[in-house]
Amino acid sequence: MAEILLINPPLTSKELYRRGAKATASIIPPLGLASIAAVLEEEGHSVEIIDGIAQNISFSDVVKNAECFEIVGITVLSAFFKRCAELIRAIKKVCKVQIIVGGAHATALPESLLEVGADYVVLGEGELTIKELVNAILTSSHPIENIQGISFKNGGKVIKTKRRPMIENINSLPLPARHLLPMHKYKTSEARANRNPSHSMIVSRGCPGACSFCCKILFGKKIRCRSPENIVEEMFLLKDKYNAKEIAFLDDTFTADFDIVSSVCKLLINNKFDIPWSCEARIDTVDREMLQMMKRAGCDFIAYGVESGSNEVLKSINKKITKKEIERTIRITQEIGIPIRGYFMLGFVGETERQMMDTINFAIKLNVDVASFSLLIPFPGTVDYIRASKEEGYFDPEFYKKVLVPEFNFPDYPIYSPKTVSPERLLTIHKKAYRKYYYRPKIILKEITNIRDFEGLKRIVKGGITLLKNYRKN
Repeated sequence: MAEILLINPPLTSKELYRRGAKATASIIPPLGLASIAAVLEEEGHSVEIIDGIAQNISFSDVVKNAECFEIVGITVLSAFFKRCAELIRAIKKVCKVQIIVGGAHATALPESLLEVGADYVVLGEGELTIKELVNAILTSSHPIENIQGISFKNGGKVIKTKRRPMIENINSLPLPARHLLPMHKYKTSEARANRNPSHSMIVSRGCPGACSFCCKILFGKKIRCRSPENIVEEMFLLKDKYNAKEIAFLDDTFTADFDIVSSVCKLLINNKFDIPWSCEARIDTVDREMLQMMKRAGCDFIAYGVESGSNEVLKSINKKITKKEIERTIRITQEIGIPIRGYFMLGFVGETERQMMDTINFAIKLNVDVASFSLLIPFPGTVDYIRASKEEGYFDPEFYKKVLVPEFNFPDYPIYSPKTVSPERLLTIHKKAYRKYYYRPKIILKEITNIRDFEGLKRIVKGGITLLKNYRKN
């Protein structure tokens, strides 16, 4: 059996948080790594996880730790590719450990990681692939090239094996190995959670949407969900073992399957689950019946991907919803009494300044409890990455090699801006969005009247400080 180290690459606080974002930022556990770890532990391997974000561990200490293991696994997002590449090179300099990488960026551009020294790239979902790959590395009894879903170099040539089918029964996977994580370090943003510790869960894979800015190469479009009983079991685990005061479902679309949501809600009610939970949803996957049921079962926050206040832009990004549908769903949710976070984006491929202002004004009209404005980042593996690479706007397709991109809501500088708007002007519009939305007497009065305790006051103060820093940042 192997000694295996799994790494979420280290970033400093200064690298992570821009324009005052630290006060209200979430620190989310790397549940993908924890799922990989759980599968490897079932196989009898000894596994450790370093969460370089939550643990505030130095780069040199991560490299030093890697020397003690036979195999190192690293999760790679395009936003953190630069640090991953630095980490791979540094580890390879000090020891001969085998390095396996995986994640969305690794699946989209495996060659970029093989070039910097990774031995193997896992393509797509990793649990079954990593199990076979580790055993093949240890025993040499199974030809590497026969393992589905990997990429590696052979004699300088890049080899990609046949893509592994998606895991149909994700209920068969063990629960994430949270015992290997620093669970006391994690928290959900004050913009989303009223009580901490607030812990996170992922209960499904896939999303039926086909938005141009979203990467589908990892989990696909088909929804695969765990059983209601399995979901509720994990919720009680977070409450009883890890003292969760709230639970956040991080699935792309928790509400995609009505029957699953209905069964989960009934189980929570019948078992008297007494802490609140939140989720992410598509506008077109909920109705009044579902929302009422969720409210009764403890849902106290829902996040919708609105994206734009322009029907032309909604069509261009293949959102497959209209402003009218958005307004209807937001209104119903507000009537039922579930607080809302609205995700809005600015700077889409081909978007004009007028359309961006339409989005800001639409957000004000919807008047959701929390409005989050981000700038488009065309990540590898998305339709927008291809479109931005071809369009005349400001964009470097290899941006991920040169800069870290940890902050989507308060970036220092746009990674992309459409040809109709300069990067400097786009950043000004972005700051204007937050100022126009939150510096309204209506919003300020609402926040003040909603204060119920010291935690509520602290949340408002932190949010205000973040907005002020964002506005004043040059």
